[in-house]
Amino acid sequence: MTSAFAVHPSTFACAVISVADMDEALGLWADLFGMEILERRIGGDVALASAWEIPAADIVDQALLRTPGVREGGLHLVRFRAPGEPVRADAAPTDLVPKSVDIAVRDIEARYDELRAVGYQFRSPVGRMVTQSGTVLYEVHMFGPDGLNLVLLEVPDHPEPVSPKGYGVAPQLVVISPDNAREAQFLRDLLGIEQIAHNRLGGPSIEKTVGLPPGARLDIRIMGDPKIDYGRLEIIQYEGATSRNLYPRAKPPARGLLSVTYFVPDLDPVIARGAALGVRDLGAFAGFYGRGRLATATTPAGLRLDLFAPES
Repeated sequence: MTSAFAVHPSTFACAVISVADMDEALGLWADLFGMEILERRIGGDVALASAWEIPAADIVDQALLRTPGVREGGLHLVRFRAPGEPVRADAAPTDLVPKSVDIAVRDIEARYDELRAVGYQFRSPVGRMVTQSGTVLYEVHMFGPDGLNLVLLEVPDHPEPVSPKGYGVAPQLVVISPDNAREAQFLRDLLGIEQIAHNRLGGPSIEKTVGLPPGARLDIRIMGDPKIDYGRLEIIQYEGATSRNLYPRAKPPARGLLSVTYFVPDLDPVIARGAALGVRDLGAFAGFYGRGRLATATTPAGLRLDLFAPES
């Protein structure tokens, strides 16, 4: 499995998404979006269940996927014996929670039409936006299975790698934080992840679009490798808005986005740096990611990070 994903601590290898129906999930991610299935395993997983502190029999089906030719930003789909409620059930836009999966597309209007034709629903028509730097992008939010929010994005001046079907998963995951400065510092200190971009947005138009109270602002930071388009985290802080902490929901067997897995070349320096950051060394691992060593950490906001060093 080592060759399937880049061993690179600044970009996540895969996002862990819990699904109620694996066939439905693969119908979306593989059949419609064109991701390649690297591995499928039906049955228990003693090593992974131990890392997640659940009985081995609770894991009944897993699949590992990536966008063809892209070795970052893949997906690890898992189905539990008794799937729970969605992590984002009844979540408000400003609640603290793993929020959405970004999907790069070609010809966003055509992708929007083809997904609507097979029954998927969207929050709005495709929208056009211009960033502070003048970059034009097109975006639309789609209701995915298991409470997922999927964001289709097209940046004509910077087309990202996509599958032959015109979709690329996942350039970014969006997570909500109560303190972006602290969250960004944690990621830098633990894994050396760079802050690629930082924007603060406010004003009546933003308040109306997002549903923020008067005077509230967004702090948005992109964390990853500036040379790699995939496997980034977009952390968002809603300043001046009330938020509930829903991160405690993001654990098995809840459905939706649960955690993020990074493949790293060596865990020893990560564990040494992370001693004051709450990193736990879980020891030797022989499970769905292959053989190696696993550690885990939780960001200040509450996002779980699993850190896997494959056997050389």
